[in-house]
Amino acid sequence: MEVITIDSAAFLKLKEQLDRIESYIERTVELNKDIDDALEMSSKDVMEVLRISESTLYRWRKNGLVKYHYANSGDVRYYYKSLFVAIKCYQVKVPATPKEEALKRLMEFKDNVILNGYVTKDKTK
Repeated sequence: MEVITIDSAAFLKLKEQLDRIESYIERTVELNKDIDDALEMSSKDVMEVLRISESTLYRWRKNGLVKYHYANSGDVRYYYKSLFVAIKCYQVKVPATPKEEALKRLMEFKDNVILNGYVTKDKTK
């Protein structure tokens, strides 16, 4: 077995780079959590992304299965994180869609928002 040695300066530089990478990952994870907490979807977004009807979405809301609020314009806004958790924990079932596929669609929506600044026409914020 061969022993690999490294001088102190090179080791310190490598450690510094690893520390920067670790810090970047931690910041990215925190940012992702913040986005999950802040991201909202319009009724239209939810219906298009999950391919559900207006009546299904209304039932979820009426039965308290997903968190929502009314925007100043009167539009209903759904919290992304609430939808994600409700689907993941089987609190709601997306008709004719496996759980994994529904979650994938939600994550793609979030990625699209992050990458492209996607905003629906009826978004009030």
